[in-house]
Amino acid sequence: MARISPLTKDQAPPEVRHHLEAGERWLGQTPISTGIQAYAPAILEASRALGAAPGLSGLLSQELRSLVCLRAALMVGCPF
Repeated sequence: MARISPLTKDQAPPEVRHHLEAGERWLGQTPISTGIQAYAPAILEASRALGAAPGLSGLLSQELRSLVCLRAALMVGCPF
């Protein structure tokens, strides 16, 4: 259980609400990390940019990016 309660999309600042809604559409619920990062919109935006950077760089093939994502998910216990 998180020590900091994640914000819901109704509680989140308007400028980051779309990120919580996107997570809900993608996963069926807002990711806890996104709800916690919503307390500090600059951190949430930076985290999203950092996550998108490998795909935008064009340095990794789609296949390798998929394998990296799968490995990272397995390392943190995501059931992909």
